[in-house]
Amino acid sequence: MKIASKHDAALALLLALTDEVHTLASISVEINLSVSYLEQLATKLRGAKLIESVRGPGGGYRLTRPLNQITVGDIFTAIGTETNRQGFGLFDEIQRRLKHVALSDLGKGVQASCAK
Repeated sequence: MKIASKHDAALALLLALTDEVHTLASISVEINLSVSYLEQLATKLRGAKLIESVRGPGGGYRLTRPLNQITVGDIFTAIGTETNRQGFGLFDEIQRRLKHVALSDLGKGVQASCAK
């Protein structure tokens, strides 16, 4: 399984939404990624019902549920994965385990790394 930079970016986007509604423009500045790239990711995350858009003044995006209810597996499913599967079952086992790792379990170290 290839963990792509898009997975890192999606993780950073979700972690930036932990406390309130944010615009993609403000997140773009915070995590140093282009708004257009974040829009692509937000479309996938919204389609997976991990985030929702808020319209009107003060609008933007917010999480649909707390970080302890969003797993790394949810992100991989939403964003997609590229694999070189050879029938050993390793990919399936990794995917299964990622479904049990909540973003809140990753700790503040990941948040600090994503903000760089």
